[in-house]
Amino acid sequence: MFLTEKEILDTPVALAKTCAMFEAQAEEIAAFFAANTQRKFTFFGCGSSYMLSKGAATLFASLPNTAANAIPAGDYIVDSAFWAETVKDSIIVTISRSGKTSEMVRAVKHIKENYGCPVISLSMKDENDIMSMSGLDLTMDWCYDNSVCQTRTVTNLYAATLLLAAAYGKDERLAASVKAAAATNEAFQAKNREALEKIAALDWTDVTVLADGPVCGIAEEGALAFTEIAMLTGRYFRMLDYRHGPIVISGKNSLTLMLLRPCGESLQGDMVRDVMAHGGPVVTVSDKAENRYGAAAHIQIEGIEDFAAWGIPFIYLAQMTALLKSVAMGGNPDAPTGLDAYITLK
Repeated sequence: MFLTEKEILDTPVALAKTCAMFEAQAEEIAAFFAANTQRKFTFFGCGSSYMLSKGAATLFASLPNTAANAIPAGDYIVDSAFWAETVKDSIIVTISRSGKTSEMVRAVKHIKENYGCPVISLSMKDENDIMSMSGLDLTMDWCYDNSVCQTRTVTNLYAATLLLAAAYGKDERLAASVKAAAATNEAFQAKNREALEKIAALDWTDVTVLADGPVCGIAEEGALAFTEIAMLTGRYFRMLDYRHGPIVISGKNSLTLMLLRPCGESLQGDMVRDVMAHGGPVVTVSDKAENRYGAAAHIQIEGIEDFAAWGIPFIYLAQMTALLKSVAMGGNPDAPTGLDAYITLK
C-alpha cells in the first residue's frame, strides 16, 4: 500500500482528534476572540493552503458584520505595500502544513512588525516558525502528511477552518456537522471505495471539479489532487459559471466531478445535463439519490446537515479517485515529479 493511501485511510482517526482538540481548547479560542474583537480576517496560504484560505474567507465573509479576504503568501511578500490596507486591522489566519514555508513565515513576520495584527496559526507541525508569532496556535501534529501530496492534512485543515468559524460565529449547527462528518468518514470511505474504483477505471484523461459557496476552496484542492497524485490535468470552476467559457474544454475524455448544493436543484440539474452533452463521464455528489440526473455515477452524502461540512467527505472522493487512477496508469502517487512537501526560498 502506498503511503499516500495509508494517510487517506487514516483521515477518520485524525478528524476525531482534531474535533477533540477544538473541544479541549474551546475556552482558549473564545478568550482569543474576546480579546481581539476585529470583525475582519485575512487568511494566508500557499498552494493547497491558499485554496483552503479562499474557502475560509468565503465562509467567514458570510457571517454577520464580518469581512474576510485570502492572500497567497507569495503574492504578499513580492508586493506587501499593495496589500497594506487589506491586512491592517485584521485578524491574520495562517494555514500551513509545516509552518515553515518561506513565503508564509516572511509574510507573518512583516505583518507583525509593521501592523501588529493578532495571528491565528493552523498547522500540522509543532515547534514551527510561525507559532512564536501567533496569539492562538492550533497545531494538529497527528495529521502531518509525510507524503509529498497532502491528503489527510488538507482534510483536517479544512475541518479546522470550519470549527474555527463555528467558534467565532457561535454556530452550533456547523460544529455539529463537522463532528458528524468526522464520525461517519470511515464508513463513507468503505461504502464508496468500490464505486471509486469503477470511476477510476473509466476512460478519462483530465478532470474538472465543479462546486460553489463555502466548499470552493476544498473543491479546488480536489482538482489539484488529480494534478499532483495522478499527474493529470485537474481544473476547478464554480458550478453555473462553468458555462461562461470553460465548458468548451469538456470532451469525451473529461471526467467531471460535481458537488451539488441542497438548493437551486433545477439549475444544477440543467448544468449536469449540459456537461453530459459534451460526452465525458460525470459524477454527481449530493444528499439525494434522485440528484443523479443520469450521470455515470452518483455518490450520496448522508447525515451531515451543513453544506460546508460536505467538503470533508467530498475531498476523500477526489483524493482516492486520483490515487486509484494513478495506480491504474502504473504511476507512483507517493513520488510526483518535481514536487516538494514545502518550499524554502533562497
